[in-house]
Amino acid sequence: MNISISPLALAVALVLLLATSSAQAQLAQNLTIGNPKAMALGNAVTADFTGMDSVHYNPAALTKLKGRQTTVKFITGIMDIRADFDAPADYGSNFMGLKGDSVANSSSKASAAMMYLPGLGGATELPVLFAPLAGLSINPPGSKLTFATNMYTPQALGFAREDDDPARYQGKELVMQRLTYFSPSLAYQVNDELSVGLSVGFSHQAMALNQDFRAPGILTGFVGVAQDALCIVDGNPFEIFLNICGGELGPFTDIANIDIDMQQTLSPTWNVGFLWEPNDWFALGAVYQSEAKMRLKGRYVVDYSKDWQGFWQGLDASFIGSVFSSLTPDGVFDKEVGNVSMNMTYPAHFAAGFKVKPHSRWQINLDVKWTDYKVWDQFELEFDRQLDVLTIAKLFSPQNATSTSIILDRGYESVWSWAVGVEYQVNDRLSLRMGYEPRPSAIPANKADVLAPLGDAELYGLGLGYQWDKDTVIDVGFNYLVSKQDIPARSSCNVNCSSIDSMVYNPYADLDISTSVKAYVLALTYRTTF
Repeated sequence: MNISISPLALAVALVLLLATSSAQAQLAQNLTIGNPKAMALGNAVTADFTGMDSVHYNPAALTKLKGRQTTVKFITGIMDIRADFDAPADYGSNFMGLKGDSVANSSSKASAAMMYLPGLGGATELPVLFAPLAGLSINPPGSKLTFATNMYTPQALGFAREDDDPARYQGKELVMQRLTYFSPSLAYQVNDELSVGLSVGFSHQAMALNQDFRAPGILTGFVGVAQDALCIVDGNPFEIFLNICGGELGPFTDIANIDIDMQQTLSPTWNVGFLWEPNDWFALGAVYQSEAKMRLKGRYVVDYSKDWQGFWQGLDASFIGSVFSSLTPDGVFDKEVGNVSMNMTYPAHFAAGFKVKPHSRWQINLDVKWTDYKVWDQFELEFDRQLDVLTIAKLFSPQNATSTSIILDRGYESVWSWAVGVEYQVNDRLSLRMGYEPRPSAIPANKADVLAPLGDAELYGLGLGYQWDKDTVIDVGFNYLVSKQDIPARSSCNVNCSSIDSMVYNPYADLDISTSVKAYVLALTYRTTF
């Protein structure tokens, strides 16, 4: 049994890592839209006007764009992602007493930003995240209809770690990006108080992941102890019967590197909303953003280490290895390459809110929101052919695997949240803004990990709006997001469990883990008539 579970762990890890990478991006919802007003008001803008980005926040508000207008947007940001791996006093007892884990009592920090450039090289490392975006609207004179389209990024998260970073076993490089490149929208002014709107978004969805793989646990600990005892200088005296000395396969051995690149070039969604403004001091709005069912397709490469190859080659050359050769890898291939696909649903989102002006210079916005993360109940990764690792997975976990696919339960939760923003009108030209949004995590505590390190988070916003002239508005917004989480040893079987059946997938078994994420996002828009 101990020679069969490691390949099973590798197969299931492919799906697990894709699932958690998508979670990391989605749980940062609205963080990278880059609308300065929404950023400054903590995203409490469902009943407010956000310029061309109303296409996303509430298309009914597009009726406030009169004549012909265009917007140019610049957004940049930095993600500070860190993790600490602390060894408890009894660390190593589950690995048969083996020591020498370089990860124990170490720290991780993401070293660079990454973006996905469709048609220009895919996942690309950049000094800093930066994106220029644009949109336009047309409201014919005297018409109650407003037409618009906008380009924006509902997701734009990516990071890279150094080759020796201790967190490389849950993401050496990661990009999760959704770019809405065309969003035809229509808003209708029903009367002086009520507007309705509809937008259809055509988006490019990309996911790229590169990471190293290891499998610490009781079974690999047993193999490591056995190798220390049998693999002496003069050779293994039992190698004809059982040869486990072809390559190291202990709990801290690097087994493989996984590289996955998947995308879908056309992923449509739709947003529908209303805005009711019965007087000058009160407004009520709501928006529903649809889900999007996607089938991401791309390529995978599994690059096995020399130790992995040597271990299985040596085992197959012995008597016991030959008996079980139909169930275990033979170590012949240093790489497995092919096509891969995965069905994924972009969760639906609902928001409702109001704005109120208790004073001519003061405005208060309040929103409540719901996102349907429960659709991430399970993920299925489909390969273009039958792999050895899938043969193992099907044998030991038939409910979660077929000859060409792996299914992994996730069990995420739909969440409600709220946000508040305040605006102060200094004069006819200048407005100052600030906001706050607590963001509860949709990941249960027993599913927490390092690849998706966003626990409960808090978002703070600051910004200003300036009426340059009667036709031109400049908005600036800044967001600071902070999230911290603690994952005590053996509390999450996505990262640090160590029981005999928990090698899928716990690269930091028995370690206490703490993570922190800090995001700094700055955006500027220039809107004028044309």
